[in-house]
Amino acid sequence: MTWDRVYTVNDYYDGPRLGIADVDGVPHIYEAEFDHSSDEYGDTFFVSPVYESLFALVLEDWDIWLRWDSAFKRGEASVESHPALSEDRERHVALKIAIGDRLRVDRAQAKYLRARFQTSPKDGRTIVEWRRGELNDISTPT
Repeated sequence: MTWDRVYTVNDYYDGPRLGIADVDGVPHIYEAEFDHSSDEYGDTFFVSPVYESLFALVLEDWDIWLRWDSAFKRGEASVESHPALSEDRERHVALKIAIGDRLRVDRAQAKYLRARFQTSPKDGRTIVEWRRGELNDISTPT
């Protein structure tokens, strides 16, 4: 079993849905597939490599959110200030403009994988295990 690093979780609904994580040690954008037949997300994802320039912007914006989240958990920031502290607000807005709608999977280069996300017992960060192959050949992670 190999666990990969999750760099960001930019969208979350009952689990990570969009962000950047390593796939075989290379940063990729991951995007959950919505199952319209069950009207919910499953464990299947499209993943594609992320350009270094976009990766740097997304990581910088993620760091801004992490600072806000830490302050929020300490009671030093309100939910109304989400997702950036006042000192980071201007940069966050600039990053959002620079990122635009580019944080999405390039379907022309995408791989289709199953994922199991969990919290690392070592450092509390999110990690992911990717499963390959035909979806019918992949057993459910235990």
